[in-house]
Amino acid sequence: MMKTIYLLISLSILNLHHVAVAQGTLSGIISDYTEGNGLIVSYDIVTGDKHTWGTINDKGMITVPLSAIYLDEIKKMAAKAQKKAPRGFTLKLPTVEDSFTCRYPDVKFENPGCLVSGLPDLMLTDNKKKAENGRIYAVNNPLIANWLHYDQKGNIGLGYYLIFYFAEDKASAMGTCMATNYTGLGEENYDKFTLYELELEPGWNIVQYEIEEVFESKNGGVFPEVIKVTKLENLPDNLIWVRVK
Repeated sequence: MMKTIYLLISLSILNLHHVAVAQGTLSGIISDYTEGNGLIVSYDIVTGDKHTWGTINDKGMITVPLSAIYLDEIKKMAAKAQKKAPRGFTLKLPTVEDSFTCRYPDVKFENPGCLVSGLPDLMLTDNKKKAENGRIYAVNNPLIANWLHYDQKGNIGLGYYLIFYFAEDKASAMGTCMATNYTGLGEENYDKFTLYELELEPGWNIVQYEIEEVFESKNGGVFPEVIKVTKLENLPDNLIWVRVK
């Protein structure tokens, strides 16, 4: 049986401030960082190889260059990973339609086949790529950082997180995606809505996932109920970076 693995990318968090995207560089300060100079890396999901995306200094300043040829770099990584992929698996870059839909979609796309890829999960390490000093996430609520770090499990609160996507061309996703989710307490469930009002431009895009409403379970669990997905022109003033170890 042929199977397809989509190479998706996300972001992590630390208590950071003074964040900026300028001149093709993502930067910010991790206020509680004490591990010295190091690198910002990610793991290839197939080969396990580490790729270096940026640096962190002994003051906690992170610097991640946002390459103008990012998709070409990702395509090369995918080609390398394909050679080591299990037999019967095909690796491909995600499209706009792959990235912004769900099982029961009611979403209209412009240029649905447009390739789009976000920054991968970013890990802090030392200059020898051996130490693991946590992952970084762009949010305005630390609860959301923990929720992302633990594969969207655990309680969540109102607020947002950001993912930085590189789009091959202009594209859009408009509409509502609904899915029924169980809370784990017997037959208790709720309907989760993802509202897409997303217009992407060629190159780098700041995409905000805002949790507008939450569902509170009878056992005290808190789940995202309404998430709005939009593109931002600038980074929000209340953005923080949170390190989760």
